[in-house]
Amino acid sequence: MKKQLGIPALSIILLLVLSIPVFGNVSGDISSNITESRGERLAREFAENLNPESMKMVLSEEPDDEGRVHRLYLKLSRPLIGGVRIAELEVEAHGIKFTTPSSWTEKPVDMEEILHVKAWGRLKEEDINSSLLQQEFGEEERWHDLYLDFTEKGLVARGYYLARVLMFRFDILIEITGELGIVNKQQIWLENYSVSVNRVGLPEGLTEKAISKIQPILDLSKFIFPLQLHSVEMDDSSVVLRSRVKPEEFQGLTYNYNSKEDSK
Repeated sequence: MKKQLGIPALSIILLLVLSIPVFGNVSGDISSNITESRGERLAREFAENLNPESMKMVLSEEPDDEGRVHRLYLKLSRPLIGGVRIAELEVEAHGIKFTTPSSWTEKPVDMEEILHVKAWGRLKEEDINSSLLQQEFGEEERWHDLYLDFTEKGLVARGYYLARVLMFRFDILIEITGELGIVNKQQIWLENYSVSVNRVGLPEGLTEKAISKIQPILDLSKFIFPLQLHSVEMDDSSVVLRSRVKPEEFQGLTYNYNSKEDSK
């Protein structure tokens, strides 16, 4: 005859089960609490600083007492970097040393060392345009109503430039044709460009002054990982940025974040 567990025994077993910490899968609000693991703290740091719509982070292991992690993978949907929303961004990093976990309660997590980084990202035309249209470039001289149109061969930008020549200030409609290129392996600049007003070339000095107001188009040096971008590929609606080798996801401790779940 099987012996049934009484209510007190069931309560004890249930309490023991619920008290077992479950790390490696965090969804929705990655919030600070006394049971937060080092991996959860790291995931929360990325989610709060990059403000993505969703995020997946994979660690080879929890950061050790010195903040070291052998391998890390990040997949982000629409993170905000340098004032621009990135449609997709993947990063794989090796040999990382963050600041020591004992300091994480007092100051933000930061990176001190990294051996190697692989990256792949996609920018949408609409997101770059949204960012540019919101920017102000000074009181005396500035772009406004600027719009970029992507093509497979490059881009065409049209916008108004408020110029000051001697004592005169005037709005001029400018058309720019050019290409996107990588500078310092972390910034996207407009290169090989020509500028004209009603198909008439501008003086070189005014051209350089005007272009300097929108450079760089995207600055990824603000990203916590020191990216090493190698190429830019364009089509009629987006730009793909990549390192020499594309990042790869691996099996490990997994942390998920979704801003939609967080907002419920």
